[in-house]
Amino acid sequence: MGKKVKVVFDTNIWISIFMEKKLRDQFLRTKQNFTVYVSDDIALEISKVLQYPKVSTVIRKTGLNEKDLLRILKVNSIKVKPEVKLHAVNQDVKDNKILECALAANADVIVTGDKHLLSMGKFKRTKILTPREFFDSFT
Repeated sequence: MGKKVKVVFDTNIWISIFMEKKLRDQFLRTKQNFTVYVSDDIALEISKVLQYPKVSTVIRKTGLNEKDLLRILKVNSIKVKPEVKLHAVNQDVKDNKILECALAANADVIVTGDKHLLSMGKFKRTKILTPREFFDSFT
């Protein structure tokens, strides 16, 4: 078996994994191939998004709650503490936290649906991919 891919999932990907069965199934089927990294800033943003009324309504239908999902996040990721503050994305400065986490983790891949990050294609040596591109690479 080859080396595990180091990956950072953007907040939108975590929320989609929690809410969408198809993406969750892809995650569960392939997770032995990669190690996910997360920062406190990303975890905090996930926690905030889980409280949005539209999101929490969908999540409740799965039978889970915010605490359950944050526990799933913790179990399925390794926390890193970024030491560098970046200003690489000016259009949406909140996206910089994803790049900061990737830098701290020395990540191979960032997975996102965010157009500002996807338009970069790459950050230093880290590829920036859509969920489909990422999960299809394991099939």
